Amino acid sequence: MFAELADSTPARPPTGSALPEAALTLSPYQASWPARFRVEAEVLRVALVVLTPVIEHCGSTAVPQLAARPVIDVLVGLPMPKLVDPLAGRLANFGYVLMGTTAQPYAEPYAPRMLTRQVRGLVTHHVQVVESHGDAWHRILLFRDLLRADAALAHQYAAVKLDLLRARPGDAVAYANGKSSFIDSILGR
Repeated sequence: MFAELADSTPARPPTGSALPEAALTLSPYQASWPARFRVEAEVLRVALVVLTPVIEHCGSTAVPQLAARPVIDVLVGLPMPKLVDPLAGRLANFGYVLMGTTAQPYAEPYAPRMLTRQVRGLVTHHVQVVESHGDAWHRILLFRDLLRADAALAHQYAAVKLDLLRARPGDAVAYANGKSSFIDSILGR
């Protein structure tokens, strides 16, 4: 399967996307991903120091030997995700864009927030801000931990992701929805 990943041609998102994304393709596991997370966690701790965030590495880049999109997923826990909203300007100084600006604010204080970080026009980090130790926090970390503990499940997840990319190349929404369906089926067991 990893030979297939190395040979896959990266698909670019359609022109006019809100944010340029890293190529919608899977890469074999990179030993540098945990270090890239640790650096970013320190950046976020500084940027959010007044909120005392709880920060975890999540997503496929947090699972050794799992193929992943080369975008580091970070989970930030706060008492209420809305606490990050007033810090959008400060986060921008660190290269982060808070999705849902004052023009389009989040409706609920407990709704997760999403941040992205770009380097040279490509999104390199996704940051989910959720209620620390709330339902979303536990679901995200449970799935990560299941993948870490079960190599067969991780391999199955990699196959699902590769199939999604082949079926609808460049379609980030279909890719995300397909992954969500798989994740829900595993967590629903």
